[in-house]
Amino acid sequence: MRILSYTFETSIEFSSPVHDHDFVLRCMPRTRPGTQTVLDAHVMIAPNGPLGKQVDGFGNILRVGRARAPHTTFAFASSGMVVVNGEVGTGDAQQEAWVHPVFLQPSKLAAADEALAALATSIRYSVESDIGLDDDAESRAWNVALALSQAIHAQMKYETGVTNVNTTAAEAFALGAGVCQDFSQVLVAACRSVGIPARYVNGLMVGEGATHAWVEVHDGRVWRGLDPTNDRVVDDGYITFCHGRDFLDIPIERGVFKGNAAQEQSVIIRVTDQASRKI
Repeated sequence: MRILSYTFETSIEFSSPVHDHDFVLRCMPRTRPGTQTVLDAHVMIAPNGPLGKQVDGFGNILRVGRARAPHTTFAFASSGMVVVNGEVGTGDAQQEAWVHPVFLQPSKLAAADEALAALATSIRYSVESDIGLDDDAESRAWNVALALSQAIHAQMKYETGVTNVNTTAAEAFALGAGVCQDFSQVLVAACRSVGIPARYVNGLMVGEGATHAWVEVHDGRVWRGLDPTNDRVVDDGYITFCHGRDFLDIPIERGVFKGNAAQEQSVIIRVTDQASRKI
């Protein structure tokens, strides 16, 4: 495990003043038994004002508020310290054994088309043939998900500017390119198409200068993380903010305001290991 400190700063510049700006922020980690323990977490906003705290239907922490007065800049900063456990399959198995059916169903951005479903089915049969049906269900589900993640990483190219936040998994897979959001939604859709519960996750990763997205699959016992963008199993270099069905459930920032203004956003992220080596 590791102790990671993080700072996540976002600034949104408006081309003309806006007001009555209602916003929802999903930029705080929460303690997840066996996976991460939050030691400290704070959020600050500018213009300064009261921040409410809520929890959404997935258990994610929300910070909500309103900036009433006219402003041309809206900024928020999240910072804290988290103990992250990097062991695969950790957690309270008794508490996590039941999975909500929503993570088995296609969602707006994470639905498999015929081509993606065919890939997933082919890989499932191949993996199950290799490992044998005598293996326990948890091993089969995990090995299928791992093989799917590796195949998606191999077939897709990381490329910015070719997709957007509304691009579906099927569209990104057909294009063969995208960013971490696309890689993750493709894997989520593929897993669900062969009966493996999967959810979309966002947060921070050591070495990344932007927010990152990955996937958690349920092996029948616990949730386990896969990062198809980087072709790796999620370890103690990741801080989880939120999870949902796909990106649309968990944008870091969402807001509405009065005023006719264009927006330009900048983000600064730092994730630092608090020890010189793993503990």
